[in-house]
Parts: sequence; structure tokens; C-alpha cells
Amino acid sequence: MSTADDSPRRDLSGSRRATARTGSIVVYTAITGEYDRLKDPPGTAVGADFVAFVDEPTRSAMTSRVWQPRDVHAGFHEPVRNAKIHKILSHTYFPDVEYSLWLDGSVAIRSADSIRTLVESYLADCDLVVFRHSKRDCVYQEASVCLQRRLDDPTVIWDQVCRYTKQGHPPNAGLAECTVVLRRHTAAVKAFNEAWWEEI
Repeated sequence: MSTADDSPRRDLSGSRRATARTGSIVVYTAITGEYDRLKDPPGTAVGADFVAFVDEPTRSAMTSRVWQPRDVHAGFHEPVRNAKIHKILSHTYFPDVEYSLWLDGSVAIRSADSIRTLVESYLADCDLVVFRHSKRDCVYQEASVCLQRRLDDPTVIWDQVCRYTKQGHPPNAGLAECTVVLRRHTAAVKAFNEAWWEEI
């Protein structure tokens, strides 16, 4: 995994897995409850398919001609988890794609480079790229903020923190801010995605 300071650098469907199309790229997001609005990329941001997993209210409000709407996962009571499963398990939703670029609903592409140029630049020597967190560098600090903001059941958060402590995870070991996730869909990245989802 690679991280960056200011800019990114360097089966749920029940269907059979397809073979990845070499060089294929998808840019995708998930929005529920009209929490965010889809943000169209600059006209030069070409070279990829754009997919938005949305619920019905968000779909009804869509005006974009760039984003292709798809039904958002609806298996959880929490809209956040329904959106997040798409974010984490990119390989299950796009089994025939070689590269994926996840964008949180609050994120807009501003680069004038094509998506293919971004992929070639930032995945030149790694398979997964995220931002380094701008405020914290510790999973335990993050857990404290999650507790303060009531982002999940406190018992769930405490149990997870205790498990990390027992496993010897050190403090201040780094923290990613995953509003943007650029991936090459290798076997190792798919395994990482599955492990990440297990933590959620």
C-alpha cells in the first residue's frame, strides 16, 4: 500500500467472475439519502467508466450524463454500511475491471489529466494508493474520534481497539484517509479488500 501527503501518488451479485479486461478502468462512488451530490469530472477526465451506486431518492435527483446509476446495496440497516460495501469490495462489483478509483461522495475530480494517466502515474510501482490522513497518524486516536462522534456502537469500537492492542498493533503507526482509493485488482488487493471488509 502506498500513501501520499497532499495528492494521490504513485461475489455479491451471485454471478460468475469475469476475466478482467486489460487496462479497463472504473471510477465509482456510492451515495444514499441524497447525502451528497454527484460531481461530474472535467471534460478531460476520460478513459474510464463512471458508476454511481445510488438509492431511489438520489437516482431521482441525478442530472449527470457522465455517471451510470446502479442500485446501491440494501442489506444493512445503516445507509453508511450499504454505501461502504461498494467502497471496500471493488473486486466483487467490478470483476471484469483491472483498475478502480473509488471516490467518496464528497470528493470531486479536479485534475486535468486523463484517468488513464493518473492510473499509469500512481500505480507505476504499487497496487493500491490512498491519502495519508491529514490530522491523525494513529488508529487509537481515530477510535477515540469515532467514539466522540458516535460513528458506531461504542461496544463495537472498544472491542476492535482491544483486539488491536492484544495483537500488538503499535500506536502512531500511520493512518490512511480513504476518501479516495486507487487500486489494481490483483489477487493481493482482492485479499486485502476482503480483510478490510471483515474489520468493518
